[in-house]
Amino acid sequence: MTPIHYDCDPGQDDAIALLYALGSQNLDINSVSVVGGNVDVQQCARNALQILELAKHVNIEVHVGAERPLARELVTLPDVFGITGMAGAEDLPAPQKAFRPMSVKDDLARLMEGRIVVATGPLTNLALCFQKNPLCAKSIKHLFIMGGCVYPEPIHKRIGNFRVPGTDGYAEYNFACDPEAAKIVFSAGIANITMVGLDVTRTVLYGFNLDRELRNAGGVCATRAAKILSSVGKEDLDDYREQWEVPNDPVRAIHDVLAMACVDDESLFEYEWLPIRIALGEAPIASGQSLIDSVAPDHPSVRVAVSIDKERFINRLVNNLTNLP
Repeated sequence: MTPIHYDCDPGQDDAIALLYALGSQNLDINSVSVVGGNVDVQQCARNALQILELAKHVNIEVHVGAERPLARELVTLPDVFGITGMAGAEDLPAPQKAFRPMSVKDDLARLMEGRIVVATGPLTNLALCFQKNPLCAKSIKHLFIMGGCVYPEPIHKRIGNFRVPGTDGYAEYNFACDPEAAKIVFSAGIANITMVGLDVTRTVLYGFNLDRELRNAGGVCATRAAKILSSVGKEDLDDYREQWEVPNDPVRAIHDVLAMACVDDESLFEYEWLPIRIALGEAPIASGQSLIDSVAPDHPSVRVAVSIDKERFINRLVNNLTNLP
């Protein structure tokens, strides 16, 4: 099995990514760190612990990282993921295990060294680690990121889902939340980066048919995953209404699990190798945009997912979730 460190901001879609990994026969989540993003970092930690306990993986430690972006105020997303960040799981029992405070210089470097790292939140933890321990970046075997948007996404034809304050531009939320961190990570010297961006994640939508399949599969975790994913926030109700196939169809993207699936089975995706620069500056620059730039890239050759075999992915998602209790 492939040992993985998972850095995330749970978040409904992070929760599903974690369940997916725990149910995989190929992946071994060794450790989890959380960062402020979809919700505040303490709530992220609580959510991660609840998912681990639900799946009977209480041996995995949850480490608490940065509360806020490097140079900006944290913008959380209650209209997308609910007040707790994990709507559809409010009735889960309080976690029995405590989370652990984390030194990004020492603890996070140790957790990531020589490993595959999956990051599905703002990249603040990784950036802080690399600032204080530059050699850590070069030791990472492969970094898989859910973030960015190289080509226009299929729902609104934008290169992001978050309007950058003070501009008319859009960037993907994780990068827009902390663009300074994204730029540090992409320019840190990591040899292998795979980016699964919004332009791909918005091609795979949860909805009535998949919801029914998960509920019919039975099992505590598959049923809970369906309950979480069908608890659609106001923003997604508005965003995806035109995609409904039945009344009140719980249509939404399930972004983060696609990055985890990329580690699980790289053949699910097609890729382009692109020079990527993270936009950063004062308005009207849309900080956080992931731009193709062969002249001044932050990373000269990022493996960028550009398409996915949706049917094979859905089958793997259902199978992994039903492997759990």
